[in-house]
Amino acid sequence: MIPRFELHRPATIHDASGLLNEFPGEAVPYAGGTELLQVMKLGLASFRHLVDVKGIPALRGIDVMPDGWLRIGATSTHREIERSTLVASHVPALASLERQIANVRVRNTGTLGGNLCFAEPHSDPAAFLLAADGRVRLSSADAERELSIDDFVAGPLLTGRDQGELLVEVRVPPRVANRGHGFAKLAFFERPAASVACRIDLQGGRIAAVRVAVGSACEAPTLLGSIGPVLVGVRLQELEEALATARDAARDEVLTYDDINGSADYKRHLVGLLLGQAVKAAHREATRG
Repeated sequence: MIPRFELHRPATIHDASGLLNEFPGEAVPYAGGTELLQVMKLGLASFRHLVDVKGIPALRGIDVMPDGWLRIGATSTHREIERSTLVASHVPALASLERQIANVRVRNTGTLGGNLCFAEPHSDPAAFLLAADGRVRLSSADAERELSIDDFVAGPLLTGRDQGELLVEVRVPPRVANRGHGFAKLAFFERPAASVACRIDLQGGRIAAVRVAVGSACEAPTLLGSIGPVLVGVRLQELEEALATARDAARDEVLTYDDINGSADYKRHLVGLLLGQAVKAAHREATRG
């Protein structure tokens, strides 16, 4: 049973920020509630005040900004993102990822901002946005700031959001020629056991830059620094051989642990397999231009 709470419905960021500051430690932003209400029901968290931010216009919408960055409002649902033509044209791998999240009920209700703010280690969007070099914009009653995904998702169930701040929007870098994204995961009963996200830039037929992030297998989405030196400079004809080395590097670098999804050795093996799938998917998209 969910403990009793008071629900507030502010109309502006300023009002929402004021409520969060008025009840420090007792108030939390609420959007889809697919994760928040579940942990409250299980008695793992308790808040006396839920600040419903769905009615705040500044947190809605999906559009391309004048500088070419894709802006996704924090209260955009997973369903809205997966069906967005702008997302599909700007970063199709993100639309594809969103179609794989949990089930339709969760995707219709859960929001991207809520997913990131919960900082659950098994978040697919967090791992993808880390590889894509995404950013978030935070706003309070009197200030705003921007953080990288790496700085925002600080650890399991821990973010860089301050008490009076709201996550307003997520930003994905501009679409550029010869860049591709890939994502691969293995899930049991709708819960990812391991995932790998990748962004590749090609130049002259060779990999010029690569970012790889591991999700679910670690306590927080993690960039793998060992993959760039292995794959940068590699041509398509050399990719399979290079991936064999990259898989070994990923298995050695990833910090994982035994849990209900399998042993640490098993999950390191999964990361190696998923790395190949994600890199190949990103390379195919980059090759198409």
